[in-house]
Amino acid sequence: MTRLALTLTFLAACGATAQPQPTASSGPAVIAKRVAVSWGIDPHGEMADLFLATTDETGKQISHSLGRYKGTCAVVTPARSMNALTAVACRTGPTGTELHAVVENGTEIVILKLGIDEGVTPDPMARNEVMRIKVELGTKIELGT
Repeated sequence: MTRLALTLTFLAACGATAQPQPTASSGPAVIAKRVAVSWGIDPHGEMADLFLATTDETGKQISHSLGRYKGTCAVVTPARSMNALTAVACRTGPTGTELHAVVENGTEIVILKLGIDEGVTPDPMARNEVMRIKVELGTKIELGT
């Protein structure tokens, strides 16, 4: 009993206090890494310059030029078999070109080009690579607005 009293007296004299436990709300907020992708279309008569814009969690945007394509271009929903996050199609009548943004291994956005013909089921294996955009591992890649 005497030891306990001495220990308590010593701790009180030294000013020992219980350390607060960290909580979920303590400290600065953690900003998760994310990249939103969206298309840019700049029409020039029968042609259009296409861009893929990437915007990170801080609002920093980078525009990646993808080239000039013939036809009227618009953002479209890609066929499920293309496994693409988003797509843009440039059409001249029944034919044209589609560009697909595909997420690969969570570390790259790959832009693939596909020739399209009305009435023909597109083949995912017929696409050609246009560009690769690297992103940091663990970054959430999502569709922008």
